[in-house]
Amino acid sequence: MHIALVNHHVGGKAGGGGGVRLMLELGAGLMERGHRVTVACYDFLEGSEFSYAADRLEIRSVRQGPFELPADNRALARRFWLEMPKVAKLVPSDADVVNSHDWIALRPGRIAAGRLSVPLVWTRNNESLWERAIVPQLSITGKRSLPHRVLQAALTWPDLLDARRADAIAVLSAQQVEMVRRSYRKDALLLPVGPPAHFFDPPDRAAARARLGIDEDVFLVVGMGTLVEHRCFDDLIEASALLADDPKLHTLIAGSDHEDRACGDRLAAQIAAGGLGERVTLPRKSLSDTELKDTYVAADVFVILSQRYAWGLAPLEALASGAPVILTPGAGVYDILAGRPGVQVVASRDPRAIAQAIRRWRSGEGRDGLDSTRRWLREEYALDTYVARMEQVYADVSGA
Repeated sequence: MHIALVNHHVGGKAGGGGGVRLMLELGAGLMERGHRVTVACYDFLEGSEFSYAADRLEIRSVRQGPFELPADNRALARRFWLEMPKVAKLVPSDADVVNSHDWIALRPGRIAAGRLSVPLVWTRNNESLWERAIVPQLSITGKRSLPHRVLQAALTWPDLLDARRADAIAVLSAQQVEMVRRSYRKDALLLPVGPPAHFFDPPDRAAARARLGIDEDVFLVVGMGTLVEHRCFDDLIEASALLADDPKLHTLIAGSDHEDRACGDRLAAQIAAGGLGERVTLPRKSLSDTELKDTYVAADVFVILSQRYAWGLAPLEALASGAPVILTPGAGVYDILAGRPGVQVVASRDPRAIAQAIRRWRSGEGRDGLDSTRRWLREEYALDTYVARMEQVYADVSGA
């Protein structure tokens, strides 16, 4: 089959994000299975973090080179209405299936699928603006006033029409199935995905820590992800302050602030106000592929604290690299990780509970049984399995 993968951008800061990485690795996996794959996007920056997958694919873009995401609502509206249809024109005329990834790419995917009279699959990794208006209590933004919801729904109603046009909607976790059902009155396919195989073959831990400048006797706590409010890095900083009696404990919050610089500023101010500059590091930059792997394997514990999060590849990659995980029930991966060896669950928005969990892992308990969780993860949620499931989705919707 010839499969067209559609996204807003490929490359740039943080490689474009986890959704972009998943799309590129899906494309590379489909090619290995004998399919032709074309990626259509608005912005493309070559040589970014995920080039190991992007370099293998045919990528067509409206623009090439450095880019920034739309800065405000007016710029976002212009991109959605006037510029994203240009992406639809890049979809090859002989494509058998169009697969849009994430919210803003749904519209050009729907336009292209309609033009070619081929099936449309929507890989919905993150919620749309329409969903935030319809089911705010399930979204990362939380409850909002009724007037705000009405205005947002009035501005984003095309999301409803585009999603209703999709022949299949793929999501990563059970909570997202419910969001789709309530927002669009459509069923969604639950297709969870685990880390790529190369994370199960991490670099040497001592060498990785040396490259990162982490002393051998330091207990390293890692939080990772784009610096945005719903990731609750402020709770991790507060938990670190509660652990001030442990001089060998250090916290690294690794991630770029390109989506919300104000959030990065607030976190930096919190660190300074607490006198934690020597104990908490906040680089505020994206990681290269090498730095990403080094950070995972260097970690003594990986922490994800999101109140609401569609999935969470980072904790799965951390486990694959050999780091135990602390997580909250808000992360989509909670559904599969809770109760597994090497995984500890804490309540959302509870820095004291986070500090207690870190102390427990500090005693050495965190790695007990971790190898069994790594084997289970590799067997049950391998990327190859996800690629095969998506391949079957394409076959089902096209009648192949």
